[in-house]
Amino acid sequence: MKLERTGVEASGEAAVAVGGNATGPILTNSSVHITLTSNSEERIPTARPRILPPEVSDFTGRESDIEAIERDAFESLERPHSMTAVVSGKPGVGKTCLAVHIAHRVGRTYADGELYADLRGVDERPAAPEEVMARFMQALGVPEEEIPGDPHARLDAYRRTVTGRSLLIILDNVADEKQVRPLLPPGAGSLVVVTSRNKLLGLESVSRFDLETFPAATSMDFIRKVVGHEVVDREPEEAKSVAQLCGHLPLALRIAANRLHATRNMRVSDLSLELRDERDRLEALEVGDLAVRAAFNLSYRKLGKGCRNAFKRLSHVPGGDFGPGICSTLTGSDNRQAAKALRKLAEANLIEHSEVAGRFRFHDLLKVFSREQMEKDPADQIQGDRHRMLAWLRNSALKVQFNLDGVFQVEVPKGNSAEIDSIESAAKWVEHEFANAVAALSISESHESPNNTVAFAMALSGICETAGHWSEWETVNSVGLRSSQKIDEHGIEIVFLTARANLARYRREFSNALACAEEVYAVASNSGHPVLVAGATNLLGCLKMDLGLSDEAIPLLRESLMIYEELDLKHEVGKVLYNLGTIHRAAGEMSEAIDYFERDLDVCLHTADESGAAETLNTLALAHAEMGRLRKAEELQRAALEKFSKIGNPHKISMVTNDLAITLRRRGQHEEALALHLQDIEICRTALSVSGEALARSNAAEVLNRLGRTGEAAEYSMVAQAMFAHLGDEQRLATAAISHIPILFQGGKGGEAMKAATAAIEVLARFGDMKSVAATHQVLAQEYGKMKEWEKVLQHSRESLEIGRNVLTPYGRAISCGLALQAASKLRRDEEFTRFGNILREAFKSDPGIRDNFIESFGGEVQLPDL
Repeated sequence: MKLERTGVEASGEAAVAVGGNATGPILTNSSVHITLTSNSEERIPTARPRILPPEVSDFTGRESDIEAIERDAFESLERPHSMTAVVSGKPGVGKTCLAVHIAHRVGRTYADGELYADLRGVDERPAAPEEVMARFMQALGVPEEEIPGDPHARLDAYRRTVTGRSLLIILDNVADEKQVRPLLPPGAGSLVVVTSRNKLLGLESVSRFDLETFPAATSMDFIRKVVGHEVVDREPEEAKSVAQLCGHLPLALRIAANRLHATRNMRVSDLSLELRDERDRLEALEVGDLAVRAAFNLSYRKLGKGCRNAFKRLSHVPGGDFGPGICSTLTGSDNRQAAKALRKLAEANLIEHSEVAGRFRFHDLLKVFSREQMEKDPADQIQGDRHRMLAWLRNSALKVQFNLDGVFQVEVPKGNSAEIDSIESAAKWVEHEFANAVAALSISESHESPNNTVAFAMALSGICETAGHWSEWETVNSVGLRSSQKIDEHGIEIVFLTARANLARYRREFSNALACAEEVYAVASNSGHPVLVAGATNLLGCLKMDLGLSDEAIPLLRESLMIYEELDLKHEVGKVLYNLGTIHRAAGEMSEAIDYFERDLDVCLHTADESGAAETLNTLALAHAEMGRLRKAEELQRAALEKFSKIGNPHKISMVTNDLAITLRRRGQHEEALALHLQDIEICRTALSVSGEALARSNAAEVLNRLGRTGEAAEYSMVAQAMFAHLGDEQRLATAAISHIPILFQGGKGGEAMKAATAAIEVLARFGDMKSVAATHQVLAQEYGKMKEWEKVLQHSRESLEIGRNVLTPYGRAISCGLALQAASKLRRDEEFTRFGNILREAFKSDPGIRDNFIESFGGEVQLPDL
């Protein structure tokens, strides 16, 4: 019986030699196909060896990787060197399957043979390169006795054997670079596919393919191939759940699908239920000789002690990703050592890079495996690791709050927090670690004292407000409230109730906010503590102001201001000054408003409150804009935008971007204004701010209309109104409808425009927003002016001036007067011309700067009376 090498094929994972001969031709496992000959007792030299594992019949996906490897392989045939493709990835991701699949697709292209070797990279004793060289040379027809025993001579002989040949070589399961480097053939014409759990970053001149887990659709395709379409289609949602619980890892999917296929009467829902219990998930992902845990353990065993320690302790991290800071805290190492451990774990594909450079995350199943390893440690060590992590997050959050708000100095133990010493570093910490901190808060509630949890929640609550993390703010406040109720201090509970009211304000849920503010006011009044009373009075005044109850709000705010000034609490004084400025601005009393805002700005700058300064700069800009001082407004808004960009609050960045765009539009810089509104739409989408996106769309529509792009303007406007309607925000829907009025007039739909205006005015009047009602009549006067319908211009100008008598700014009154003067002049109404001229004169007297802005707006279109 003779072995004809051209007929050798094999299947399986581990490479073994024929008859246990370690230097014989390479076969895999025990499924060997041989050719028997009876006419000769001598071995027939292998003309073209083909010793590959068999193709996997249900191979699924990887189209882009296959295309890229094959493209590079065929292009390399025209080059003076061979191509090496390194296929890496986490355990169980399907590296070998891909390599073998490609080999069966393109193998016949390589005239001198197709070779395969399992280099046993995860074994205690990986295959030596010299061993593999001997096997390959034998497969290529070199007699055993001609293969040198000396390693250096063997390398020379191997290179002579493979140089100039057209070979496809799979080097599977490689341990490291030094194991594979000698096996790469010199010269041109060959394709080498290397698979490894490590990235082999030291290899030069290679193409790299780091395999990811399957996309969801591919996972479903694979399960259908194994168990059949009818099984999956009977319980499609449960099948998706199984794929998700397998983390879309091909090995886990293979095990799950095989269990479904082979287990009598097992339904997809049965397996899904079994996998949902995280403690037993890896146990469930085991069938025959396939096991996810075993695959992970092979890689884990190969790690050094420091990396094993980091891998298991990182399972404490509660959020989605992690970096050197939290890793160093958990492992007791410095940041440099932690960063090195993370890189090593990533190279071993036991963790993966997140979207942020320098940060990493677990695959779901690897995190389960990591937690299993951690739970083998003594209980006191586990508790100590958790305590250090919570302290690091809590102390870091306190430093972040101080740097963002600049309100109070904090002291934390040295070395037990992140390095945070500026707004920029604070904002970066929020970007990277905030999700971990919020998730850790519930762990703190379960395992630490109420005092620690309250301190943690207070810091995070402040960050939520300053940085605009509104969805997390609700969670933080709930934990803070529960923990504060375990501490006998009313002031602590009031902090979180106040935060809850402010969150409702930001969400424009004014009824809920008012109820919360009244609860705070009652608790504070009962306590009799002046600081608590002042804070509660300010909060209640704000809510009265939001609801248009200015007469009730002003006394409350003034009481709060008096208490804070007596206590010399400058930061709190600034907050009340801002609120009083806001009330005066809403009433059209711009001089008083600007005075309050400027006093508040001085306080913010003095106390290093960057967030407060940014807010005040923008609101001060709005006051100047309403006075027609657009250049000043633009200057202040750009300063506010710079500050908010440093802090990183997307909601505030959106707010100022929108307001700056409106200022630029009013200055005639329409293209720049449009660019900002479109940018604002994307900011709001990212921040999941539907209301903000709707507002940006509405304002973009107005600019588009002024640019003559009426069709686009109408589309943007209608989408904005639909979004406000969906949110149930009647007030903003009404203001969006007002912005749509010019678009309707432009499209010749004057009747529809008037219906929209009437409906909007009714809603705005119900909300007590008379300034917007007056502005609506001003818009109608402007539109009728374009059509030279002077009677209607005069009618709506009168309405604007009458309704806005106590709320329009002097500049706003001047614009309505200008429109009225224009109509009275055209209609030859001398008496009305004189009357409106007198009103305009009074506006100019109240602020001389208005005259220049008025002339700039109207040019020579309005004949001015003798002023």
